Amino acid sequence: MRIVWGVLAGTAVLGAAVGVSAAQAPVPTVAVTASATAVSASPTPVAPGATRFVISSTEQKAEMGVVIAAPKPGRTADEVIAAVRADPDTSFDVADLVASVTLPPGGERAVTVDIKPNTGYLLVNDAGQEDPSKWVITPLATGGAPTGATAPDPDAEILMRDLRFRGDRTLPRDGTIRVRNVGWAPHFALAAPLKRGARRGAVGRALRTNRERALGRLLDFRNTQEVSSVLTRGASADYEVRFAERGRYVLICFVEGHNAQGMYRFVRVR
Repeated sequence: MRIVWGVLAGTAVLGAAVGVSAAQAPVPTVAVTASATAVSASPTPVAPGATRFVISSTEQKAEMGVVIAAPKPGRTADEVIAAVRADPDTSFDVADLVASVTLPPGGERAVTVDIKPNTGYLLVNDAGQEDPSKWVITPLATGGAPTGATAPDPDAEILMRDLRFRGDRTLPRDGTIRVRNVGWAPHFALAAPLKRGARRGAVGRALRTNRERALGRLLDFRNTQEVSSVLTRGASADYEVRFAERGRYVLICFVEGHNAQGMYRFVRVR
């Protein structure tokens, strides 16, 4: 995939209701709609605080990547746009990827992030295109008084630290997973089911050596669940997930060959 910024990935990346306690403000929901020519959010402006974004695609033929990005301190939205247009892979120098999703044709994902005040967020939609000059980039209107909302506790948490996954080893089949990048590099979290009889040692060797045939024999990529698309350093997002089935999975980050450097972790979905 192209977005996220998917050129880095080197591989094709094959919502439960959020509960609220009586003591906290409810988390508002914002709908983000992406098409082959546009991306928009409603309602806006989005006030500071925890916000649940339901991101959907109206494109029926191609997958799309949608990113909520923010300029790094001292950078401007115009600089981010120029960097994305010039070379998405180098835009990490000026932009933070706060949350990102890959949408299958007509698909939908929900993710909750903390919107910060005085930050010029952008919605970036790759529109199913490889060419970044054809991507759709629009400001996400923000402002107003803070909502006071905080995200409910997730069902599980995944930490992406340098070239390793940390956090919970048991993930919910249908629930919310908090994904935090606490390392130095961009990462994503892809969960691939182990096929019947696949041994962890064989899977690990295939991931470290990038043996595609072996991985195809050991992992069921048809039922892969993207837990999180690429997040940059310091990003934290709560992704609502629904796995096809329970069982043994391996979390993988394929960004810039991180899997070959040991960035994978065996987990169980229950």
